[in-house]
Amino acid sequence: MKKILLISSEVMHYRASIYNYFTDMFKENGWEFIVRSDKLQKQNPHPLKFNFKEIPFNFSQYKKEIININPDIVIVFLHLKNFITWQLVHWLKLKKIPIVYWNKGINLEVPNPFIRNQFFYYIHNICDRIILYSSQEVEYIKMKNRHKISIANNTLNYEDFPDIKESKEEIKTEFGIPFEKVVLFVGRMREVKKVDHVIAVFHSIKNENVGLVIVGDDMHQNISEKINKRNTIYLGEIYDPEHVKISKLFKMADIFCIPGDVGLGLNQAFYWGLPVITEDGYQPPEIHYLINGRNGFIVPQDDLIKLKEKIMYLLENDKIRQKFSEDARYDILRNASINNMFMGFKHCVDSLSKLNNHSH
Repeated sequence: MKKILLISSEVMHYRASIYNYFTDMFKENGWEFIVRSDKLQKQNPHPLKFNFKEIPFNFSQYKKEIININPDIVIVFLHLKNFITWQLVHWLKLKKIPIVYWNKGINLEVPNPFIRNQFFYYIHNICDRIILYSSQEVEYIKMKNRHKISIANNTLNYEDFPDIKESKEEIKTEFGIPFEKVVLFVGRMREVKKVDHVIAVFHSIKNENVGLVIVGDDMHQNISEKINKRNTIYLGEIYDPEHVKISKLFKMADIFCIPGDVGLGLNQAFYWGLPVITEDGYQPPEIHYLINGRNGFIVPQDDLIKLKEKIMYLLENDKIRQKFSEDARYDILRNASINNMFMGFKHCVDSLSKLNNHSH
């Protein structure tokens, strides 16, 4: 059996579920899928189906491991700031082991990224193939490297999502949520998420039936002090192994709002049929699943008046919200299924195999 080795920074629990799926699918195609990383996220709920080992980032240890495994292809899923990325890529090149670089093309969060991007372009030149999060990133790859691209739409493995039987009302009782209509924010409290924008909006909302529920770590944001206690509930970080609690909250809500970097929270929201409201500006590839005016809204950057307007518009118009909700779920299952993502990887691996067969 041929071997694919993925070298990754911390394996988050949602990725573990994806890699389990990849393992089964690659096996059907005659490949063993192997993962090495410096860290597996704590409390990962998924039993690992893939061959996995935690190895601290140290070049000589990884070199030994690669020689040991003798992979046919190595997929690099690391930050460029990890020094080991540079050592590995050059050593693999020397060893004539095909290298795939899986990323967003460039760093999309950096203003004036000209200098920074030169490093990305250099890696694109060296690698044999590039896997991108969405077709929108193709523009960040120089013409001469575009033949290397495969698109694997970034997503979650919905097949692992729990089935929630409880009604919205039962869930609200369980979590002590008194509001008739609920806007949900779920995310790591990094500045790019702009949680303060949605908090500010709820300071100006006077409608007693409408509330905001925030889930996430408190990372330097002091959310408890900032929120409007009348209509905002901060639940802190919610972590349960089977994702039952978080899925209940998505099922219970009416709208999902992350004003900044939406990330995979958008996929999760759409899966549960929640329209998404966010702002224009630096956004990750997942933003392309949002079609303005169909399954959510993108308002101008830092425009809190418009943000509030769109939130209230969807909360007050049940029929329109229902239509957005149906479209959100339909669109994400069609455009961002786990199988779609796998097919992007398969396309990449197949094109490399063809290349290798020609060269032998």
